[in-house]
Amino acid sequence: MLILKKTILFILSSCLLLGLFACSNQNKQVKNSDDQNIVNNEQFNEENNEKDVRKVVWEQLTVKQKEWIDGTWKDGKVSKVIMDEYTIIDIDDKSYEGKEVYLIDFPTKNLGSPNNVIIYADVNTFEYIGNGLLD
Repeated sequence: MLILKKTILFILSSCLLLGLFACSNQNKQVKNSDDQNIVNNEQFNEENNEKDVRKVVWEQLTVKQKEWIDGTWKDGKVSKVIMDEYTIIDIDDKSYEGKEVYLIDFPTKNLGSPNNVIIYADVNTFEYIGNGLLD
């Protein structure tokens, strides 16, 4: 009877130990997968930074426009808006009316109000459309 108890205890212990090893390997695989995802996300972010609409538009601005802006392309805030009859007033290309575009809000060196400049860009090509009106 004592031998039977020891045998059952040994079998149960072996199963438990095997289960622990199996779970341990699974955790390592998940961790490696997570590490790979982090690397992929970093690569993705680097690729996106190369295609950042703020940077692409910044490169299309004139030297005079850049001098007016307080900071660099990284200081711009991006949002999407629908061009309407009021936002398109100062834009030469009227084909954007009713379409979604990027609005990039850059701070300016102007101490008064307004102290920002609004720039519109195409959502697909990042092409500079024009400057927006400020209140």
